[in-house]
Amino acid sequence: MVEIFTENLLLVPCSLDIAKSLVFHRKELEQRSPITIPQNWPSPLITGILPFYIEKLEQDDAHYGWGLWLIINYADKRIIGDIYLHGKPDKKGNVHLSFTMNREYLKTRLTYEAVDALIDWLTTQTEAKKVITECSDSNYQSIQLFEKLGMRCTKKDGSFLMWELRKAI
Repeated sequence: MVEIFTENLLLVPCSLDIAKSLVFHRKELEQRSPITIPQNWPSPLITGILPFYIEKLEQDDAHYGWGLWLIINYADKRIIGDIYLHGKPDKKGNVHLSFTMNREYLKTRLTYEAVDALIDWLTTQTEAKKVITECSDSNYQSIQLFEKLGMRCTKKDGSFLMWELRKAI
């Protein structure tokens, strides 16, 4: 099992069992889990993706690690957000990444710590060559985060900005 440890966080890919439990047995999962699962997690985006994620993992467990990742805060012993990789790298080595943090943690350095750690992990994966993400041109927190991560804005499409970080070779 892949686990990423940072100073304050544990990042783990969402297993098939956890994904199914979130969809079909959430109350039981909340009661049994040693980690607090906030009521507002996962985000509506992830809630909509979960059935497809479950189907992918059921068809081929090689997708494990290339989808939903849980961001867990050690101090609070709770899920504080997630990072979603939109599948394995494509033929060019591009990996699309999205993330969501609970509001109370959004303005902390934990968002940077989580995304930076997952990007570091991605750079160890030989097939991953470039990380791609996007945000609104009015989302100043994400823009600052992406700049701090060393990403560069490569495209503006209406109010959306595309960002990328190429792997150093």
